[in-house]
Amino acid sequence: MIAEKYTDYMYNLIDKVMKTIGPRESCSDQEKRLGRMFADEVADCCDRVESETFTCSPTAFVGFFPFLVIMYIAAVVLFFFVPPISCLIAVVAFVVIIAEVVRYKELIDPIWPKRDGENVLGFIEPRKDATRRVYVSGHLDSAYEFKIWYWFKGASAAVMGAGAFVLVLLFGFSLAASIAKPVGLPSSTVYWAFGFILVGLTPLIGLFWFFHTDDVVPGAMDDMAAVAVLAGLGRYFKEARVTEGFYPETTEVVLLALSSEEAGLRGAKRFAASHKGDALPACGIFLDGIYDEDFFTVFEKELWPGAVMDPEMVTIAKDAAKEMGVKLEVGNLPLGATDASAFALAGIPAASLCLSETKRLVPHYHTRLDTIDNIKPHSLAVALQATIEMLRIIDEKA
Repeated sequence: MIAEKYTDYMYNLIDKVMKTIGPRESCSDQEKRLGRMFADEVADCCDRVESETFTCSPTAFVGFFPFLVIMYIAAVVLFFFVPPISCLIAVVAFVVIIAEVVRYKELIDPIWPKRDGENVLGFIEPRKDATRRVYVSGHLDSAYEFKIWYWFKGASAAVMGAGAFVLVLLFGFSLAASIAKPVGLPSSTVYWAFGFILVGLTPLIGLFWFFHTDDVVPGAMDDMAAVAVLAGLGRYFKEARVTEGFYPETTEVVLLALSSEEAGLRGAKRFAASHKGDALPACGIFLDGIYDEDFFTVFEKELWPGAVMDPEMVTIAKDAAKEMGVKLEVGNLPLGATDASAFALAGIPAASLCLSETKRLVPHYHTRLDTIDNIKPHSLAVALQATIEMLRIIDEKA
């Protein structure tokens, strides 16, 4: 496997970033430093390197959670006096959470603080005139630490589900009181009981004050490992230009390091929106969460945003794995999303590849434990080789 040649380079690049830059908040100076470092790493491997600046509200995505706690407390107090307003608050909270966190819509972004992000592109031109473009992408930023996930680990899903159920109770109790209390049915004792149940459940909702804080995780596997694979791909193509290894004949390859994935795919959304009308037909290979080759997966769907990956791209990933002689699972991403969703929803064919466990919340996902110690070096080689094979298959389909 030719990619093994670049394993040490990729692993050492991750280590360098962990030691010299560290956590990289979306749209932060640290994220931009990594963008510049990446540009320097691939400059002599690419025909040209560019950057594109955009504006977004990076803290809107999960920054609503402390306000959710405040809204719940206010709703519980109002339940005893004006239950219709309590009901309305519950509805608003649900709408914001579903729109922002689940469906990745920018509902409250217009009123949130704005910052600039930078996407970095390294262009590798084919030997002949380009007839298509393939983006190979990873994201530069790392996540805010989700404290509930760090504290409760495998039980986090149950805690979050319980929190959602408490909001359902708030809505249900408030709606019942709004309808029945004005006509005196049933007795007021029932509503007092409902109210005290909601008061008793306040600490459970209160945990969400700490769901996201200003602490940013190291982001070794999510997603510095993918950025390292992009740099490794650049190194491979630099050598393949003058050797007998695969080099694209008519496919332009773009090494695309995106900003603000952890801010709700904002960098990818901006990029896809501005490039979906480009002259060259394009598709994308997205790498996210690389640390263990035993969990090599291509996603057909990313369920939360409702994104469907391109079937042909999924087939190409399966063919690439077969060529490599490695096991590839085909599945659906049950929680969250990758930048591939932004492209797929914009009409650009995409496939997302990960080499991490997604059927449970592993301890180092979006926590301070996302360090280089959890990355198996061979997973980097598998990701790089799979990308090379996919690009070869795409190029040969011309």
